[in-house]
Order: sequence, then C-alpha cells, then structure tokens
Amino acid sequence: MTRKRIKNFSLPASLFVLGVLLFSNFTNAQAAPSEAPRNVIFMVGDGMGFGQVKAYRMYADDPATDIIEPLPVDGLMVGTVATDSIRINCKGLEAKCTRDPYGVTDSASSATAYATGADTVVGRLSISTSGEIMPTILEQAARRGKSTGLVATSQITHATPAAFGAHVISRNQQNDIADQYFDRKLDGKPVIDVMLGGGLQYMQREDRDLVSEFRSAGYEVALDSSELLAMKGDKLLGLFSPKGMPRAWDRDDKVPDLADMSRVALDSLGRNPKGFFLLVEGSQIDWAAHNGSVAGVVSEMEDFIAAIRVVLDFARKNDDTLVIITADHETGGMSLGRDGTYAWNPRPLHGMKATPRAMTLRYLAGEESLADIVAENVAFKLTVSEIELLNAAAREEDPADEAIAAVFNQRTHTGWTSDGHTGVDVPLYATGPGSARFHGVMQNEDLGRVMWEVFLPE
Repeated sequence: MTRKRIKNFSLPASLFVLGVLLFSNFTNAQAAPSEAPRNVIFMVGDGMGFGQVKAYRMYADDPATDIIEPLPVDGLMVGTVATDSIRINCKGLEAKCTRDPYGVTDSASSATAYATGADTVVGRLSISTSGEIMPTILEQAARRGKSTGLVATSQITHATPAAFGAHVISRNQQNDIADQYFDRKLDGKPVIDVMLGGGLQYMQREDRDLVSEFRSAGYEVALDSSELLAMKGDKLLGLFSPKGMPRAWDRDDKVPDLADMSRVALDSLGRNPKGFFLLVEGSQIDWAAHNGSVAGVVSEMEDFIAAIRVVLDFARKNDDTLVIITADHETGGMSLGRDGTYAWNPRPLHGMKATPRAMTLRYLAGEESLADIVAENVAFKLTVSEIELLNAAAREEDPADEAIAAVFNQRTHTGWTSDGHTGVDVPLYATGPGSARFHGVMQNEDLGRVMWEVFLPE
C-alpha cells in the first residue's frame, strides 16, 4: 500500500532558490509597509500546538483519497510564535520582577502580549508589572472609529478575550472584567460592540444585571442559537452558557458553534466603513488538553477550523482584511505516537456521540457504570481490561476524566508530557494586507507590536 502524502504547498525549486536570495535581503532591510488593512481578525486556538493541528488533520482525512487533505490554514503558515513569559517572578506591585527568559506562560500574559505588544506577569490582564493600565489594540481601534468584537467558546470574561477589553491584576476577577466591559466607555458607549460566547453567570449576578444594562444601552441580546442567528444590529451581546460553552460535539441545537458566532460577528462589524478589530478564540482546545483528552482536542479543533473557514471566506470577499491565526501557548505536550509505537490512530475517535467531558458529567450525575456510559458513546467494543479500568474509577471528576482519557490515549497512541502548559513554539498563520510583516520565529509581544503597527499606524 502506498503511503499517503499531504498535499504539497511548496514552491517549485527555481522559485525556492529565488525566494532564498530575496529573503536574505528582506531580513537585512525591513520591507516598506504595505497599505494598512481596514480590518483585522485575530484568531487564537487556546492551547493549540503542532500536535493538536496534526491530530485534527489526520482525523479529518478522507481515507478514500490518495492524499491527506490539507487544512485551510496549511497554505498560510508564515512562522512560529515563542510564547515565553519573561517576567514571571514578581511578588507585588512594588517588587522588582526577576527576568526568566525560559518561563512558561499562561493565557493571561500571552494574550496581554498580543493585545498590547508588551509582556507582563502571569495572571495579569493588560496591566504592567508596575500596575499601570496598558492600552490594547481593540481599545485603540475603537478610538479610531473602528468597530470591535470578542468571540469565544469560553466565558467572554475568560483570560484571552478579557486581555483585549479589560485591565485587572488577576484573571480570576471575572465579575470585575464583566463590569469593565460595560463601564469602560468611549463617547459614552461601551468600547466593545460585539461579545459572543459563554459567561452568563458573570454578566447576570445578584449584585448587578449587566444583561439588562447592555440591553438598555441599545444592545441586542441573544441567549440561544436561534436568537443569535436573528441578530441584525451593530451592538450585540450573546451569552450561551453560564460559564464555558459545552464542547463542540456535546452541543444541542440551542447552543451555537464558533463558526455561527463568527459569521454573525462579521456580518455586524463589517458594516462599519472604517473597519473593525475582531478576536475569535477556540477556547477549549486548551481545556481538553489539560485533561489529556485527545477526543476533546479533536472536537474543539473541528470547531475552530470551521470558524477559520468562515473567516477566510470573509477575507476573500474583503481583500482589505488581515487575518492572523495562532495560539497563546501549547497545552499538554501532545504527541502523536507513544510507548515506542511508531503510529497514530484516529479511527477510535470517529463515530463518537459525546466527548469524554460529557461522559464524565453524566457519570457524576447518575448511578450508571462508567464503562456502560463510554460503551454507549463510542463506535468500538471495549476490551475486558478497558471495562475494568473504567469501572475502577471513583465517582469523582478527576478519576473519571483520567480513566476515559487513558482508553482513548492508548487506542490512538497519543502521549502527553504535562497536564499544564508547555514552552514549545506554536504555529503562526497570516494572510491579507500586512501579512508579510509576520514571519519566522516571533516572540508573542513582538507579534502584538507588529499587529498594532500594521493595523493602526501613526
């Protein structure tokens, strides 16, 4: 049997040689800036490293063809991002921070680097090491008369979206973040025009009903998929779960996917003749990887890739749009191949009726055995040893998560080095006006700085 090959995006040999010669000149003298894009769409696959990308590419492959079908981002790769946190050892606002060039970041400090072009302490959101507010690219875009939006499958008050629209010492201050989304105003109006994702419990609380306040301020509010798809205005608030949204494979018809939220956001923001800035985050790639759940990763990668298709379709129709796609960090140290096995097998992931997260929640809520729940939701027959492993798990969240993950990791030959973040570089994709400025290995704050320079030149 002939080995399948991924479709080749490389240049012919003669063009490659010419490209090398031209690139040597390019790196020694910065190219003249191209016309500034009217719109920027910044997409973050939270926790998405090269392992997560390839796992989905292999899962999505059509076995009936002779090639491994490429993902829509494969032809857009321009480099990688180093996500190192370099100021992680600060013990208070008055303390001097120790520089550690090899620190591993969290979403808050990495998203802050993208949003502001400057690094900060792990856990802080667009607040400097000395406690000062750092303006974000979203806020500056609003000052230029552009529209702004945040779309995420986490709660919209979570670290990555919040870094673009709020300023707090701790990412855990989610009520404060929600308050700032309404209270931080420009010309008497909230700075962020479109907010779609989870997080209803932070916006509608005993001490404050921000949903009503946004509605009174002229925002359309949607609480389910049908209401989202009916939105027509330029001020939108959509909240589709109390905290993070269900995993993509677990959503019912009432919960929209990331592609639908992105499409509605683009329809709204795209009406502004001055342009817009939009952040779109596939948030739960990271959450699944924290659990060592290959099935969860593939579920969320599928959701993210579908949103990328929507965004790229918009960019093709609006050639003044810069699209940048990357990650805040890699999570889990995901490897395709483990225990000396020179293979990775996506087949056990096909035909699943629910993600391991949903299986665990069902196990915690009832009296069924974990093996029976898993057997009902997969397309393969559990072995005796797998049944014993699953039924030995205590009726608690972590043991159940770990038992289910072990079944899929063994069957797919997926390995994990950590249940946290890692320091490896993450992929960088870009297309549209200004995309030539993004190339090679970029530090995350440098990417943020260049994005600001390209989009909002002085």
